[in-house]
Amino acid sequence: MAITDDSKEKLKARLAKAIGHLNAVHRMVDDKKYCIDVLNQLKAVQSALDKVAELILRQHLETCVVEAIQKQDSSRVIEELMEVFKQAPSLYITMQEQEQVSVEQAFQLAADPKSGCCN
Repeated sequence: MAITDDSKEKLKARLAKAIGHLNAVHRMVDDKKYCIDVLNQLKAVQSALDKVAELILRQHLETCVVEAIQKQDSSRVIEELMEVFKQAPSLYITMQEQEQVSVEQAFQLAADPKSGCCN
C-alpha cells in the first residue's frame, strides 16, 4: 500500500510548511540576514522534513511491512528498509543525537578561522 488519501493531505500540509520555511530562508540569504537567524529558520525546515519522513516511515511500517510479514515476504521489506537507512541515516538517529552533532559542528566551525562567519 502506498500513501493513503488520508495521510496524503497531512503530508502535503507538512510539506507546504517546509516549503514556506525554505522560501523564507531563500529570502533571508538574499537579504543577507544574520547567520543565526538563517540557521534557526533552516532548523525549522529540517524539523518539518524530518516529521514528514517520520510519518511516511510510520505508515510504511504499519501497512507495507505488516502486510509483507503476513505474506512471508519479510526479507524483502527488511532489505528495503536497510537501504533507506543507509541512504538517510538521520532517520534513525534520535533528535537529541542530531542536536548534539549540530552543536559540535557549530563549535568546530566557530573555531575554524577560515570559516569566515561572523568575524
